[in-house]
Amino acid sequence: SGEDVDKKVSVLSGGERARLAMACLLLKPFNLLVLDEPTNHLDIISKDILKKALLDFDGTLIVVSHDREFLSGLTDKTVEFRDQKLFTHLGDVNYFLDKRAMDNMRDVEMSTKAQKSSESVNPEKAIKQISYEERKKLMRAISNAEKKIERLEEEIANYEKAMEDPGFYTTPGSEEKLKDYQQKKAELEEVMEAWEEASIALDEAGD
Repeated sequence: SGEDVDKKVSVLSGGERARLAMACLLLKPFNLLVLDEPTNHLDIISKDILKKALLDFDGTLIVVSHDREFLSGLTDKTVEFRDQKLFTHLGDVNYFLDKRAMDNMRDVEMSTKAQKSSESVNPEKAIKQISYEERKKLMRAISNAEKKIERLEEEIANYEKAMEDPGFYTTPGSEEKLKDYQQKKAELEEVMEAWEEASIALDEAGD
């Protein structure tokens, strides 16, 4: 603005050059944008302007960034590099990070339970006895959970197959399908946890 429009690029600061380059890039008719740490050297106002412009971008956007606030709500898919492997997760960075936190907590909890179980096991200790009705109830819970798991895994696989089509995200109702997909994955985790608990209880009761 003002006299700034007459400045040469050579005298601009790093942040000013970044904003200028981004403005030029967004004005060109590209259908693919690959951005590596685009918020570096940008102030809060500039980041907000950039994010709004990217949200209006109709093409495919690939962003590498450590700025969680900037990424929030900007993407609908997150790619994770872990253990020298590539993992793709549907949903934005907040959904991914929340899910990872839950997975980590579950791993720690399972590890703690396994350790306590190992420490408390006594070969001479009598196996916990349960009634015939309780055993039947556990077996029925395991069977129902296995059927649910099979159904949910099939529905999730169908969604993931449909999502391989680039046109999936532009078809009417895709947002509802994506939401349903995420809900089914969450439900699958709950059912698998219930199945595991029932299986452990039945094993501890003995044959």
